[in-house]
Amino acid sequence: MILQFSYELKEWYPDLFEREKKWAADDLARTDKKWKVVLMHKDPLQYAFAGREGREEGFSPEGQEFMPVFDASHVDLVLSAHLHTYRDRGRIYDFRRAETGPYYIITGVAGDVRYPGLWKAHSLDIYSAPQPETDNYLVMEAGEDALVVTGYTSDGQEMHKSVIRK
Repeated sequence: MILQFSYELKEWYPDLFEREKKWAADDLARTDKKWKVVLMHKDPLQYAFAGREGREEGFSPEGQEFMPVFDASHVDLVLSAHLHTYRDRGRIYDFRRAETGPYYIITGVAGDVRYPGLWKAHSLDIYSAPQPETDNYLVMEAGEDALVVTGYTSDGQEMHKSVIRK
């Protein structure tokens, strides 16, 4: 499932989040696939800025709206982007670290946009890419009892591995 939504559109489409949440819940309920993986652009977690004020750690508007849908729909993995950094956050359920629930990874840097030193560590981060961050990519392998997501630097060196078991 790929989610594309924008909080900024609320002025023109006031019920957009509600319609998208219903669509997502319905779509996730209809699947007969073993693994439920969501791809979304904006990250569900909100990071505070390093070295300046103006934003606190927490959950983004998209996270506040969609994480309960992912919890209820038994999503296995949520891959997000937008912040141009790689972070493994592990399992989060009901907005807290958990033993069950969706596993959250922000997918990292691609292209030429960098935000070196912009984001503070989030209390839910398990792993952050070494800084300054370079281009990286992920490989996902789906097996009978595990999803394995491995992050690599652009020169092919393994950076981090996440294993999601079911």
